[in-house]
Amino acid sequence: MFAQALLTKLAEELLKLLVGWLAPRVLRSVPHPAPPDCPRCGGYGVARWAPRWATAVFVLSLLTFAGGFTVTLLGLPLVVLLAAVGARTVWQGDPAAALPDLAAPLGLAVPGLVTLAGAAGMAWFHSHPPRLCRRCHARWPRRDRAEYLRALRSVVVTCRCGQRLRVPHATTATRVRCPRCGAERAAPRVG
Repeated sequence: MFAQALLTKLAEELLKLLVGWLAPRVLRSVPHPAPPDCPRCGGYGVARWAPRWATAVFVLSLLTFAGGFTVTLLGLPLVVLLAAVGARTVWQGDPAAALPDLAAPLGLAVPGLVTLAGAAGMAWFHSHPPRLCRRCHARWPRRDRAEYLRALRSVVVTCRCGQRLRVPHATTATRVRCPRCGAERAAPRVG
């Protein structure tokens, strides 16, 4: 009886620590590491020059990612509970009966792989060049995907005013003028 209460309290404390560690990282508003898609308004939600079927792939990838992430998140407490029960069974002296419970963490492998597959599909869709900003209605001409990916690999610098500037790859240092505040700064040397 005492051991069961101890294991229950231990599982509760582990879940509390996990949630206390995970929640700030999930809910924290972190500035987006990539430069904004729209240079005019700084928005991220743009329509893309992608084939029509690619939008369907994106929606399916988004649903796949959301489903896999949800199953992983909801299955985590169950896996911790099963592992605690398995540890209790081993502690009581029956390791053969605890094997299924101790193998419970392997049950998160499938939802984890589904989540990664959904993320890969969304990344593939976002590798197509932007066409229209839904926020400020700016438009861009059709571009080749390979050319767009080369531009994405360029260096991104941040001005003092907060505007992110994309500098094309250059072996020599170049000077860049910020469109927002007009300040000129040296771009870092690449290569």
